[in-house]
Amino acid sequence: QTWDLARILAEIGSHFDAALADPAALQATPIARWDDLIEKGNVPDAYRPTLFDFLAYEALSFYQAGEQGAMKSEDEFELPAEGPALGDAAAFLAWHATFATKQFPESPIVKALDLYGRLLRFHERDADRSAFLDADLARLNYAANVAAGDDKDACYDAALTRFSDANAKHEISARALALLAQRRNQAGEPAEARKLAQRGLDAFPKSAGGAACYNLIQQIEQPAISLATERVWNAPWPTLDVTYRNLGHVYLRAVPVDFAEHVEQSRWNVGNFDEDRLGRLLAIKPALAWDAALPATPDFKERTEKLAAPTTLKPGFYFVFASANADFRREAENQVSVATVWVSDLALVLRQRFDVGRPEGFVLRAGSGEPVAGATVRAWWQDREGSFHPASPLSTDADGRFELKARDRQVVLLAEHEGQAVSSLRQFQSYGRNEDERTITQTVFFTDRAIYRPGQTISYKGIAIRFNQAKGDYTAVPNARVTVLFKDPNGQEIARAEATSNDYGSFSGVFTAPRDRVTGQMVIVVEGAYQGATSVNVEEYKRPKFQVALEAPREAAKLDGAVVVTGKATAYTGAAIGGAKVKWRVERGVQLPRWCWWWQPPASKAV
Repeated sequence: QTWDLARILAEIGSHFDAALADPAALQATPIARWDDLIEKGNVPDAYRPTLFDFLAYEALSFYQAGEQGAMKSEDEFELPAEGPALGDAAAFLAWHATFATKQFPESPIVKALDLYGRLLRFHERDADRSAFLDADLARLNYAANVAAGDDKDACYDAALTRFSDANAKHEISARALALLAQRRNQAGEPAEARKLAQRGLDAFPKSAGGAACYNLIQQIEQPAISLATERVWNAPWPTLDVTYRNLGHVYLRAVPVDFAEHVEQSRWNVGNFDEDRLGRLLAIKPALAWDAALPATPDFKERTEKLAAPTTLKPGFYFVFASANADFRREAENQVSVATVWVSDLALVLRQRFDVGRPEGFVLRAGSGEPVAGATVRAWWQDREGSFHPASPLSTDADGRFELKARDRQVVLLAEHEGQAVSSLRQFQSYGRNEDERTITQTVFFTDRAIYRPGQTISYKGIAIRFNQAKGDYTAVPNARVTVLFKDPNGQEIARAEATSNDYGSFSGVFTAPRDRVTGQMVIVVEGAYQGATSVNVEEYKRPKFQVALEAPREAAKLDGAVVVTGKATAYTGAAIGGAKVKWRVERGVQLPRWCWWWQPPASKAV
């Protein structure tokens, strides 16, 4: 509770150093002697044959932990991706032999790379290559995570390819192929990824790498389908956009639903559905069912097919389902996607009036934009438990306009007229404001920077303002007394300062970014009548480095200029310039060039 992160990590690291202090004894102790105390893994002891291996990998898990990144300083050791860290084992071990740990003795990257080098050197001549290859692949993965350089991805891909090819007769090569396949899949090349994964699965189907390859193949070959369309259907009719892969056919159905019943059965969000509710909706007899063929996706990539929306549905509210099979079963082998649509000639336009605190809207003809007078507008307000309750209906005026009474609640709206209807579909927030709350006081903050290191000075400036949106009245507040608080990421107070705004409503001050707190986003805040806040980041960030290189000139520079003397003199012989005696003669009234050298003769010379 009282130690900072640096001290905690240093203490843990000292225990690992002590545990690994006698490598000869640890390397001579078979791990099998500790079977009664160590939980068995899912690979043979050949991967961790000695107590040294066990403790070294425990230490590596510590040095590779995410908390280590929080302690990086600006001059932290950087691992270049183009170097031997992502090279083959021989190049890495040759580099490790000259690897100087004294320059960065506390760097977790240096300690981890040193441990990988010690593991590889210990198992370099083993008859069973499992421990050596396992450490080598782990070394490549770690180096790829911490190395820096524009070519890191290419270097890592090349390293995995080289590793899998060189060790094709060992089951660990399947793990390298699985990693390479995952990277190809993430890069948007699923066909190439599947080919690599199939190669690893065929070579070692019962290994851990084979299992990873099998899982990736299943992921790539998994059918997928999703449906998107416009929320309101009318002429010109929209399309149904089916995004899919690994499917040759799609089945669709439109299920009619009573919107009022749908809202009153919803909780928290009108657009969300649980499995039971979707099952009940799918059990309803559809108003229309149809299907369509889909072009094949041999590259295993997602494709979007635009299908024409049906024009025979009657006006109303529908759930449109898309399925990969005709019976719409919701199971692992099938996916069902759903979209909610209105078939309607009406349009509902909503807007929030922040100046008066009342939401309002318009009911219009979707095709022409003409207002619909006398339309009925029904509303459902959301309570604190997330349920929706109906309110008294409203009617639109001659301009198709209606206005709601603000309640600071979520509301869902439904407009109806002459057999046509359209809703807001999802709820929106209605903000209310009392008359005596319209004049607001506030502090607006500015800081000199957005990010600071621990110990640096944070300069801030605040402006106290008072405004009334309804009247359009905005003024700065002079002589406003405020208390400025500085808080850490946990909301704990670091420092405070008292300030009074000047005639222009501004005040300023400084805080020091703490060294003894957790880093992250910190807040400068004024509480009370002139409340306001801004946030800054306090991090051990590294300043970007860059180099500007100028090529040497191809030709030597030449001096080309003029010297001007002012006064009554007609001539003066000056010192040598470029090895030559120069005589200058200046006449009165001579126009000077735009650029010239200004030469001042010595005071002892009469000019």
